[in-house]
Amino acid sequence: MPIIFQQTPTSQLQIAVWHIREPLSFFEQRLPGGRSIEHPQVKARHLAARYLLLQLRPDFTLDRLVVAESGKPLVADGSFDFSLTHCADHAAAIVSTSGSVGVDLEQPGDRIFRIRHKFLSDNDQDCLLQGSGLSQLQEGPQAAGWLTRCWSAKESVYKWHGEPGVDFREHIQLEKIDTAAKTLRFRFAPTDQHVQVHYEVVQGMELTWASCPLD
Repeated sequence: MPIIFQQTPTSQLQIAVWHIREPLSFFEQRLPGGRSIEHPQVKARHLAARYLLLQLRPDFTLDRLVVAESGKPLVADGSFDFSLTHCADHAAAIVSTSGSVGVDLEQPGDRIFRIRHKFLSDNDQDCLLQGSGLSQLQEGPQAAGWLTRCWSAKESVYKWHGEPGVDFREHIQLEKIDTAAKTLRFRFAPTDQHVQVHYEVVQGMELTWASCPLD
């Protein structure tokens, strides 16, 4: 199936989502080699994300990728940064020629209520309640959506940073929600930077992406 969501917020930034309906063979034929992954569905998602990257950068070839010490894949010549993600039968990719980026895709569910204290501080939750207009974070599809959005946004910030050792609860601090602009602003404590994360809902999935810091 073709790309179902695509945005070019600036001339240096592209993001897209692919709804995976093709068989594994579709991606294997177009992306020979690569990692050995036994589970066919996992392999299809892995390849779909890389195939989507090539749709955004048709002049690029995957043999130009290297892996940093942190485990993050990078473009060898540093000509652009990218981030990939997949969830269920969707894959997403973001490409930037103007700094680091991170993207994440999540499916809301009730499990998020049980783990919210692991990734949201008390201040985060107060900011979320105020910015979202919710009355509580205990139950319901709206609360599940917002909690999943915050989890996904913190994942995007983590990928934007690109290094291990980040505590989602302590290091990625929610500061502001702008529902009109569809953004969440975070303070990334380890470097004292402020990062803006954009969000969209795509076929019921929470899509978030982070690009260069605000300062």
